[in-house]
Amino acid sequence: MSKRSWYVFLTLCALIVISGIVYDAYQSKASFKELLLDHLKESEKIIEMNVGKNRLRSDESLTKITDQATIDRFMDSLSEIKLRKSDVWNYDNDEYEIRLYTSNYRTFGVFFYGPDHIRIYNSAVRHKRYGWTYRIVNDFDRSVLEGLLK
Repeated sequence: MSKRSWYVFLTLCALIVISGIVYDAYQSKASFKELLLDHLKESEKIIEMNVGKNRLRSDESLTKITDQATIDRFMDSLSEIKLRKSDVWNYDNDEYEIRLYTSNYRTFGVFFYGPDHIRIYNSAVRHKRYGWTYRIVNDFDRSVLEGLLK
């Protein structure tokens, strides 16, 4: 192969590697709105929330919330959360589990781990993004979660 052919080959290889890195970086970003709220149909709304703390302990108690104003306030507080895929999650026995039930019989699960990690489950969609743990990258007031348990 000539010297010019090698340059073309190496340039193509570099472009493929760079495009893979850019694609991976793009896929690792998400938002709560994108992963959960955008999947609710226009006629569908969340009708019930079950909130629990430290679900792996035997003394777990769930708080059932059906008040629509409380549910809407809570969902509004979560709607601006920005997320980034994380391979490491900080589990420090401070875990919240929130199950959301919709009017179309779908279930969403939101799991808060430690101070800034979250996992979202969607019963209707089996996309790989729902198996990932995310780190919350913007400000989030955890007192909203604690207020639900009172």
